[in-house]
Amino acid sequence: MLHDTVNTMHPVFLFAGFFFFAVSYNLLGPLATNIMQTTGLSLSGSGTLVSFQQIGSLISMAVSLLVMKRLKQGSVMKIGYLFLIVALVSIALSSTTTALFIFYLILGLGSFLVDSASNATLASEYYEKRSLYIPLLHFCYSIGAIATGYLILPFKGVSWRWAYGLVGVAMALILITGSVHRQATQKQSKKKRDAEPTKDGPITLLLKDRAFILYTLVIMFYMGSQVICATWIPVYVETELGQSASITGTSLTVFWIGTALSRLIVGPIMNRGANPFTLSIWGMFLAGISLVGATLSGSIPIVLILVLLCGFFAGATIPMYVVIASTWYPRNTAFISLSYIVSGTVGRMIFPYLVAKVASFSSLGFALMLSSLMLIISAFMILGVRSATRNRAESIHTP
Repeated sequence: MLHDTVNTMHPVFLFAGFFFFAVSYNLLGPLATNIMQTTGLSLSGSGTLVSFQQIGSLISMAVSLLVMKRLKQGSVMKIGYLFLIVALVSIALSSTTTALFIFYLILGLGSFLVDSASNATLASEYYEKRSLYIPLLHFCYSIGAIATGYLILPFKGVSWRWAYGLVGVAMALILITGSVHRQATQKQSKKKRDAEPTKDGPITLLLKDRAFILYTLVIMFYMGSQVICATWIPVYVETELGQSASITGTSLTVFWIGTALSRLIVGPIMNRGANPFTLSIWGMFLAGISLVGATLSGSIPIVLILVLLCGFFAGATIPMYVVIASTWYPRNTAFISLSYIVSGTVGRMIFPYLVAKVASFSSLGFALMLSSLMLIISAFMILGVRSATRNRAESIHTP
């Protein structure tokens, strides 16, 4: 049974909004060369653009800690979308490099609010269905990221700014439609609330839990690696492998196809008794090996296959983290969601910039190969999580 609709949009609109959130977050990769050509930014400057976005997310985190208890998660999510809409439309209408950095900062502000509030809403407002809705939410992100590589093709070149503007318009339409639908449903009936924890548990238990801390650090490495692949693999394919715009877009698409497939099948696989830690350990290791192979091969078909496998092997990391951690601490789903966002933001802020720095004095291919260590290290970290929770209930099934 669905949650009371007074403060929450229907999940369909949450999923649709998250689809376009994914598009907005992945626009830079396939459009990076066009942005550099029209603005004069260097490769390192593009990396700084990503860091500005993450700085915006950090600012948003700090502010949200002060106001989070005063606002409902549905309201926080709407504010986040408003930030994204304003920034995306403004990028389309602006013309200066300074303005681009400012609006990317605002994109970061909105991105954190949308990401954290969407996860928290599904984990609390739809508590009994969180094990279904959270993987679906991240699956929609993957689908949006897949679509990005092709949606931007008409805008490759000097018209790249309009890709940002149209995504902002799409978000605005979803936000308006979802809000109108919520109000209409509210007038018709009031649905009974799902059974859910009545009070948040103490977060000190999580902060003292070595397994939870280690697992959260895995998210930092994974999210950093995810943005590295989504942002710099298309640039690598276009600049160092000399491929066309369509192949460049395909390199991003296959990465997200692999990620989406992983998120789609991981639930049924675990429901059949597969150990989530075993899947994660081997998945991270094989993802790292696939990324190394992609940077060593000169064959485009092999590169694309290995990029797909890199996305596939590591793709279920985030939804498994949220579901497993909320199984350990079912009364702390909001804090778990916040923890994954915070650690992920740190990873996205630091590691893509470091890759750009390494690439500036070597090559982008070498920098990408070096970044594979993040995935391999994560495999050993998950091994530590499994060891620390050997005597802990590991069921992923939620009520």
